Amino acid sequence: MSIKYCTSCGEKVDGSVKFCPNCRSTSFRYPSVPAKVKPTLIQSLFYWQYDGRFIISKTKTGSMFLFILFVFMSAFAPIPAGMLLLGVFVTLIVYLIGYLIHILKGKPTEAQLENSACGFLIDLKNLLFYWQNKNTGEFVLSKTKIICIAIYLLIVIIGWGAPNIPLASMLLFSLVFTAPVYVIGFAVHKLTNPNPTNPKLEQKPKKPKVDKKKQKPVEAPAPTPEVSIDEFGEYREELVRLKEVYAKKDAHARELIDKKFEPPQMTNAKFISVVDGSKKLFDKEADNVSSIISLATEKSPRVEKELDHKFEILNSLIDKMDDLINELVLSLDSTKKDDVHGLLDEMENLVDSVKNYE
Repeated sequence: MSIKYCTSCGEKVDGSVKFCPNCRSTSFRYPSVPAKVKPTLIQSLFYWQYDGRFIISKTKTGSMFLFILFVFMSAFAPIPAGMLLLGVFVTLIVYLIGYLIHILKGKPTEAQLENSACGFLIDLKNLLFYWQNKNTGEFVLSKTKIICIAIYLLIVIIGWGAPNIPLASMLLFSLVFTAPVYVIGFAVHKLTNPNPTNPKLEQKPKKPKVDKKKQKPVEAPAPTPEVSIDEFGEYREELVRLKEVYAKKDAHARELIDKKFEPPQMTNAKFISVVDGSKKLFDKEADNVSSIISLATEKSPRVEKELDHKFEILNSLIDKMDDLINELVLSLDSTKKDDVHGLLDEMENLVDSVKNYE
């Protein structure tokens, strides 16, 4: 089974899900696979490597930013080469200090590694604006980092408009001024909340304050009535439909009999008796179905088998009534010399075949 990780909260989810069940995000990252190839240039310059997996390095990223800053300042310096040498020296000192801290801290947690290497731009954004929870790998927005970046940019913008202050000097001054602010904020973060979590993901319902003096005894809620499910609903609907169909066909058959054999002919009475017998049998079987549906406590294979048998009888009676109507319609043609006695014999056989279903 494949797995993946939410890039918003670090939740480990099944590889087939479309959104994170924890934070509803649709952005995922698949676990890093130990690499068998050499790291890319970006990974070499900005990442630490652990058993083929990569995590962005604060030391390398900060050193690269500092060196680029000195390169930029050298363009405005009276002695560019001297500024570049100074930049190399300062950058090397910063890198060595960061590397020593990196060695002392040891290997990152598995959760941190699993939620890293999401792409250089995403990793850089997480590094600049977020703290990472070591236990879960979750990234939480950092007020310290945001404030420091805002201060740095504000000083740079102010220095940009100052006529007598070189921009390169203002960039370096902004960095020196912002660094203590970050160190203080970082220390407070480590002392107060070293493993932050996203408050949106851990909101708990607040208990309402209750004034004990005004508190009234809580009445027990009324029991919720059980909702009964009609297991025989389909049978009820089908029975109603068949009754309506049979009633229309019965009326039509009687109308044709009176038209073909006007009362009080003996033939008319004979046909009517056949129709009456069929209707009596249909009503009896329909009542049997209603009784089974009303008295049965639950649907069982035996009950279903009996109901299916009864509905076969009802449908057969309707089919036989269709045969009767068709015979009467065909016999209405005065040009045909129909055999009335033959028709009666057929109808008697029809009734007998219907009675066999009892």
